[in-house]
Amino acid sequence: MNENPDTRGKKGGGKLLGFFMVLLVLGLGIGIGTLVSDRVDATAPPGDSSLEMQTDGKPVAGEDVLALSRAFEQVSSRMEPAVVNINTQEVIRRPAAPGPDTQDPFFDFFGPFFGPNMMPEQQMRRSLGSGVIVDPKGYIITNNHVVEDATRIKVSLADRREFTAKVVGTDPISDIAVIKISGDKDFPYAKIGNSRSIKVGDWVLAIGSPFNLDQTVTAGIVSAIGRTFPQDSGITQYTQFNDYLQTDAAINPGNSGGPLVNMNAEVVGINSFIHTSSGSSAGVGFAVPAHLFVKVYNQILEKGKVSRGYLGVYYNSLPFTEAMAEYFGVKQGSGVLVTKVIGGNGAADAPGPAAKAGIAAEDVIVEFNGKKVIGVQDFLVAVAEATPGHTVKVKVVRKGQEKVFDVKLDEREFEPEAERSRFRFPEEEAPAKAEIGLEFDNLPGQIQQSLNIDGGALVTSVSPGSLADDAGLVGADQSGNGDIIVEANGAPVRTAQDLLEIVRGLDSGEAVVLKFLRAGRTQSGALESGTLYTSIVIP
Repeated sequence: MNENPDTRGKKGGGKLLGFFMVLLVLGLGIGIGTLVSDRVDATAPPGDSSLEMQTDGKPVAGEDVLALSRAFEQVSSRMEPAVVNINTQEVIRRPAAPGPDTQDPFFDFFGPFFGPNMMPEQQMRRSLGSGVIVDPKGYIITNNHVVEDATRIKVSLADRREFTAKVVGTDPISDIAVIKISGDKDFPYAKIGNSRSIKVGDWVLAIGSPFNLDQTVTAGIVSAIGRTFPQDSGITQYTQFNDYLQTDAAINPGNSGGPLVNMNAEVVGINSFIHTSSGSSAGVGFAVPAHLFVKVYNQILEKGKVSRGYLGVYYNSLPFTEAMAEYFGVKQGSGVLVTKVIGGNGAADAPGPAAKAGIAAEDVIVEFNGKKVIGVQDFLVAVAEATPGHTVKVKVVRKGQEKVFDVKLDEREFEPEAERSRFRFPEEEAPAKAEIGLEFDNLPGQIQQSLNIDGGALVTSVSPGSLADDAGLVGADQSGNGDIIVEANGAPVRTAQDLLEIVRGLDSGEAVVLKFLRAGRTQSGALESGTLYTSIVIP
């Protein structure tokens, strides 16, 4: 069958077009492959290239973002000199296990010091927290749980100066403590902001020493204000008497006692605890607001303790429902139902403040001291914040009728556990004085021979929490570990008397730089040592 010439031409043209399309696709594929290959190779710069930091980079963020960044920088810079790192030490004494029965010459020397059974050991428990200086005289606000049970409190400033602090007073109920350091000149201090003006969504910074990383700044917003917790919340004891600022600024262990700061560089809260199952920040942190810690601070300085109001009523702890509001004639729909009026601080033989004023069971408290009562927690916080001995107005609804009573408040008494948790140092009226806390003796000949050294002063004991302990010196133990001082301020120390005379020749405030050997046993039992240096400032 013969083909039509026109048909043959069209078929030939189609084949030619298809051929060119194949070439085009191949060309594109090769080009893309080359480009990708070049991009991959570009990850390794040529040998003659180097990296440089940009000095004239232009911002790509908007002006509002840059302004916020600069504000964070300014607030941090202004606040950091007043924020302190707090290290506390608590000495725990416990009997030690009997020492090993060995004929080791090293043990033969230590035997006379420790006897066949080692004397009771002292263990040092250390904890970490933060604080903020609020007065140029050196008064610092922190958390009670940061300093509670401490035998020594060391405060480090941003300029690396260190001080030993004394406790002025503590309040376990609010978890606020006031401590003080003393210096030759005024200390940098922070201003206090108005926590009542804080609104949800306001930017705040949390500053402190999480995980011992001092001067750490985190940013977030105020997540809630006036946050309260019922007595059975299980978070911390006595939270029902406080209200809190909630923030999503990262707060971690070590931030406790540090400030929560507004964008005016003012302290609006003292970071107290986090609500998380992991023990680290989950974006739910709580701070004692300024309106609460200011009152606590002032009372501690003025009276040495904190007083809280007491009304003398039992209340319905279950929700106040709509049906109950209608039943008791409460138009506002909320309040606290009084179930019983009681005596002063629970005393049954004398009427309490509420009973004296005329408040009775089945009254619904809708306003206390000018504040509207929404629920039980609002009521408890309002009563606790009121001043004992002062007369306050309490508005109630009784069978649908509003009545106002003038009530003179008593002082609330807390459980003995809360009172016992308050403590003061024995030297409360005097600045805490540090001690060197170092005991030493001549180095036995066996040890000199083993280490091939010409004498030294063997450290036999270091008092927990002392300057020698802070300097990192370690007392001798039965396993063969111990420090041997061989130089003091460059002078050789061959005997214990050498070290004693050098230290005695120094004045208070002068430093002694110690060169020492840290001796220990290898796995094979051989005695060896390494060289270390430290220093102690004479108290």
